[in-house]
Amino acid sequence: LRSWFEDHGLAGKLRAIQTVSCLLQGPCDAGNRALELSGVMESVIALCASEREEEQLVAVEALIHAAGKAKRASFITANGVSLLKDLYKRSEKDSIRIRALVGLCKLGSAGGTDFSMKQFAEGSTLKLAKQCRKWLCNDQIDAGTRRWAVEGLAYLTFDADVKEEFVEDEAALKALFQLSQSEERSVLFAVASALVNCTNSYDYEEPDPKMVELAKYAKQHVPEQHPKDKPSFVRARVKKLLAAGVVSAMTCMVKTESPVLTNSCRELLSRVFLALVEEAEDRGTVVAQGGGKALLPLALEGTDVGQTKAAQALAKLTITSNPEMTFPGERVYEVVRPLVSLLHLNCSGLQNFEALMALTNLAGISERLRQKILKEKAVPMIEGYMFEDHELIRRAATECMCNLAMSKEVQDLFEAEGNDRLKLLVLYSGEDDELLRRAAAGGLAMLTSMRPSLCSRIPQVTTHWLEILQALLLSPNQELQHRGAVVVLNMVEASRETAGTLMESEVLEILSVLAKGAEGPVSRAAAACLGKAVEYGLIKPNQDGE
Repeated sequence: LRSWFEDHGLAGKLRAIQTVSCLLQGPCDAGNRALELSGVMESVIALCASEREEEQLVAVEALIHAAGKAKRASFITANGVSLLKDLYKRSEKDSIRIRALVGLCKLGSAGGTDFSMKQFAEGSTLKLAKQCRKWLCNDQIDAGTRRWAVEGLAYLTFDADVKEEFVEDEAALKALFQLSQSEERSVLFAVASALVNCTNSYDYEEPDPKMVELAKYAKQHVPEQHPKDKPSFVRARVKKLLAAGVVSAMTCMVKTESPVLTNSCRELLSRVFLALVEEAEDRGTVVAQGGGKALLPLALEGTDVGQTKAAQALAKLTITSNPEMTFPGERVYEVVRPLVSLLHLNCSGLQNFEALMALTNLAGISERLRQKILKEKAVPMIEGYMFEDHELIRRAATECMCNLAMSKEVQDLFEAEGNDRLKLLVLYSGEDDELLRRAAAGGLAMLTSMRPSLCSRIPQVTTHWLEILQALLLSPNQELQHRGAVVVLNMVEASRETAGTLMESEVLEILSVLAKGAEGPVSRAAAACLGKAVEYGLIKPNQDGE
């Protein structure tokens, strides 16, 4: 590069600048080092003032790619903005004007989402965005040139004022979605970037208030969030994008059989999808427009971050929608692997919880789905989360395990000697958390029905087993009562010895009261228990033969 700049005249300089542009779009560290060579930036800015279109194109595109770092953007702002403005205002060629505009857009967004770091005067970015939208909507301009308008918006939408105006402009959104489906495939990354910005689905961590105070005290710069980037504004923008048909456009983008749909681009689309399904009330719209189908390939291929985001979006859809409707036919089986991937320890607690909830729904649908979950080796991870300190995760894991217990393989695990699986369910049936009790007692009721051998082991796992069963039978919650009555009935039917132990306790009195209660599943189960005890000769029927 240095030799081209020094020894090959103008042609060498052009070739060197084009090489730097390529490097900045790929191995950007090499491109950044090339830009720091003596005279490179100066040559780029000088060529912007050339009278020849070819030289201007090369120089302006190099400026656009060079303005990625805030430090260099400040240099270009000081030395090249006036040139870019002149090109934008005076050039007769749309190809030059639109590239100059993108250069200005990129410089204007160099502060990113930091509200306090503005490169241009107040209102300038809004004017630039308005011109970008105008060019984007002009279908007289070829798609290759309009792509640059999307590039400009991809930079400017870091500014929340620009986001708000953009989502209000239905014509611009429609043009954006149409362009994403055109033959101009190189626009996909810019479209996805603009959507990520509008939905605030980029990574953002709330700064620690103590660290902010410390930074202010040390007179260090503290990034500020734009008032229009607050959650209420983001939710409103998401709803406007959904109404404009963003899901259908993104579904077409995912279907693209093109190398331009890179893993980075897939990650951006995954981020947007996750933002779109954040609110439960919006998930039906996403499903109706084909979002479930589009998320599957994103969850199975791409960057680790992109796959995780797509899998989490799939989990949210599976929790609130009927999985068989959301993923019709064989597609529902493809959802299992991405959901199981969210159970790994490197995922967040929320991702673990949502995956468990989604797998619970799937496990309750069919034996084939349960077999698929078992095949993906999810059971050990689910068991691990049954010991989790967080009560929501612990409860979700217990519910999931209880649904999986309908499978013979899981029943075998509970029946195997030398494990505490049954003990855990019995103990959880006596916990304070009512929903956890309901899940555990439901699992116990099912397991004791399917595997009578487990009934005789319940008294062996804990000395508190009788108290736990009595508490279930006395619960004001009908569901807990019913589960308790079914467990007791299964134990009574399993062996006379266990039935005798139960009838010698307060359980007999409780069952007698329940059997005389209002007609329903609880009274029927209680009456069946007493009937079996009479059959064993453990108790006698009363005078009325009841």
